[in-house]
Amino acid sequence: MFKNITKYACTISLLLAFSVAHADDTLFSTNLYAKFQVKACTTCHDFHEQDKDGLYFNSHAKRRDVNRCQKCHNQKVTGFEHTADWFAMPGLYLSGMDAKETCEEIKEALHAKFKSDDLLAAQMENHLFNDPRVLWAIEGATPNSGKLPFKKQEANLVKGGMEEWKTQVMAWVNGGMKCE
Repeated sequence: MFKNITKYACTISLLLAFSVAHADDTLFSTNLYAKFQVKACTTCHDFHEQDKDGLYFNSHAKRRDVNRCQKCHNQKVTGFEHTADWFAMPGLYLSGMDAKETCEEIKEALHAKFKSDDLLAAQMENHLFNDPRVLWAIEGATPNSGKLPFKKQEANLVKGGMEEWKTQVMAWVNGGMKCE
């Protein structure tokens, strides 16, 4: 009996190792989807969504004047050169979307259907590697990553740092930005 268990355990282990080693890094769902769903991203993208319990409808309900945001989310906190950049694009993508929906939404926001593959790739890289809001959400990407007002810190950041982020984004971009 022990031989049978060992035989099956080895077979299963090999299959798992093979499937992990051969995951298609060119697919959005392989590495990037989970990163787009961390709290550091979805809190901002869900901000104006009532059905997602966005902060606009609860903790920030009495502070709805957008000019007030900069009083707390200032350069000292966010590190943004222009504090008005703090806002995420409403409706861009939301928590709870599946990988395909999330991927399609971010490409649609860059008007992908009106651009060549090369132009879309360049703009996607620029956004994902240089936008201060994206960098804020990546662990260790900036000295202010995850920093919030009143000495609070967002704990659920994109893990792996910039090197892993760039490697995974470039695999997806170079693979044709497939939304699978």
